[in-house]
This record gives sequence, structure tokens and C-alpha cells, in this order.
Amino acid sequence: MAFAVKLVLAVLCAAVSFGSPTAAAPSETGVPPLIDRLEAKGLAPGRYHFYFRAGARGTGAPVLVPVIVLKGEKAGKQLLLTAAVHGDELNGIRVIHRLLEGITPADLSGTIVAVPGVNQPGMEAHSRNFGPHGGDPNRAFPGNQKRGEAEAIYVRHLWEDLFLPGTDLAVDLHTQTTGTAYPLFVFADFRNNTARKMAYALLPEMIKNDKGEKGTLETALLAKGVPAVTFEIGAPKRFQDELIEKAVAGLENMLITSGFLEGTPHRPKGSPIVGTHYSNVIAEEGGLAVLHTALRDRVKKGQLVATLYDPFGTILRTYHAPHDGWVLAVATDPVRDAGQMLVRILQ
Repeated sequence: MAFAVKLVLAVLCAAVSFGSPTAAAPSETGVPPLIDRLEAKGLAPGRYHFYFRAGARGTGAPVLVPVIVLKGEKAGKQLLLTAAVHGDELNGIRVIHRLLEGITPADLSGTIVAVPGVNQPGMEAHSRNFGPHGGDPNRAFPGNQKRGEAEAIYVRHLWEDLFLPGTDLAVDLHTQTTGTAYPLFVFADFRNNTARKMAYALLPEMIKNDKGEKGTLETALLAKGVPAVTFEIGAPKRFQDELIEKAVAGLENMLITSGFLEGTPHRPKGSPIVGTHYSNVIAEEGGLAVLHTALRDRVKKGQLVATLYDPFGTILRTYHAPHDGWVLAVATDPVRDAGQMLVRILQ
């Protein structure tokens, strides 16, 4: 009991005293300080760990979102890195870990604010959405305190007190959702020249020049004048080492081109595949899918891309490419319900 009391007091003291940079060090218990708002410009150079209070669960217990701040010894911009806005999309968490392992405050001009696990209720429920019963948090930005949806209230806390203060650039790390996969892929709105440059600097395999979808973090930040892109890294619910290392290399390259790190930008031999729209080939009924194409394959209009079977191995339907393009996403789970994606083709 004495230890539990000491733990609670230490956490509360750290949260209350956050106004000074020295309060950012972990308490004697090893628990990072709790914060309700982050103002990174007030911190001295160094690495800091916090828990941001993003509301409360149904039990009244707080939802604590992990935050890493790396403050450089030299002045510069502030980069926001977010991962797992969708709770089943985990590669970005490990990308943040690996990226920040290799950077010290002495290396850095400016500040990196990294949030490795935005949607804590979704992660705990093994769900893309906001916990087992909530909606899509990446269609709810910038959030709304007055709307009834739990995800809109949740992201409003994050938006106002963690994501916006001081942010100059942002990269939101995602994967495809459960049962599907992307290559290394970027959504970017080329109408914003800085976002376009960020997209290429990340060294992806594919890019979609995309105006964005209402409610996404990327689109909400762009509307506030903050250049932002969405970086898609493979498949959900796993750590894919090869793609993680490529994403880390891309982020390091973007940090160089954006002035956060010194070095010579990487010049890839080839160019990424760039498109402006895509089409989904959808299962019209439930069945077992066999795909006849793979990520980044070039396909022609009318080409066979998938076959759907019943439980006895009888062909139910065949599916063909609706237009020329490149395979952007594929189903990795053969069990497909009616309405689920089989193949996504970028053009």
C-alpha cells in the first residue's frame, strides 16, 4: 500500500510541476510525467517521455497516450510524428522507436514530437477504430467537444493540446487495415509544395497525389497551414522489419531535406510510381479469394486479378482490372466478405 501511494503521489507531482523543463524527467518510480498540454518550445535540449491525458475510459480511468520529445541543441522547426491513429496499424510505432534511437539532441536542429500510439483504446481492443464500439478516429479530426461521438471528443484533446502547438511539419504513419497490405506508400496533396517535397523525400515506392479526405489528420493539418503527409508502411498487426528500416531511412532523408539533420540527401536511382486516383476491386459476395497479382505489379484493363471460390473449390466469380495501373493494395486474408476489397489499383 505504501508503494502504491508513493507511485500516485510521484505521478501527480510530476504532472503538476510540468511547467519547468526539469519536471520532464521520469519520477523516482520510473513513470513518465503526466501532462495535459505540451509546449515543446519551453523545454531545454534533451529527450523527454510523457503521458498525455486524452480523456477517460468508461470506468473513469484516464487514457494515457505516450509522447516522446527530442529537443535539438540547435534551433529549428518542429516535426510531429504520429503512429497508430488506427489501432491495428502498428509498423509506425516501431519506425518511431528506430528513428529516435539514432538521433541525439546534438544531431538535431529543431524538435521532434513523436506519438507512438495515438489510438490507445483501439490498440487495446485490437481494432482499427476507437475501441470496440467507437468509429474511425481518422475521419474525426480536428474533433469536436460538442459532438456525441467518443472518437471526436478524444481527438479534440489531442488536436488542441498536443498536435497543434508549435508544429511546423507532420508525418502521420499508417499501414493498410486488417486483412490487407500496402507497399511503402505516401498520400500527399501536391497543391502544397512542401508536402509534395516531403512525399518524395520519404523515398516511397508509390505516391498518390491526393486532395485528402475530410476528417483525416493530414487534411486537418493542411487546412491549418501545416504541411503534412500520410506515410503508409505495409500491413497491420505486425512489425515488418524490412519495411520499417526503409521507412526509417526515408524519414531520415526527409529530416535532412527539411533542415533537421545535416547530411547529403539520398538520390534514388528510380522514381516512385505516382498516380492521382485509384479503384477498388470489391468482392460482390463472400468467398475465398485467390489473387493473381501482387503489390506494385503493372496491370492492364481487363486483366484477371482475382478469383473467388466457394468452400468446395468451385469458382464463384472472376475479377478483372477496371483500368490500366499499378497494384497499390491487396487482400492478404483469403476470407472475403461481400463488399471487402480484393485489389486496389492506382492510376
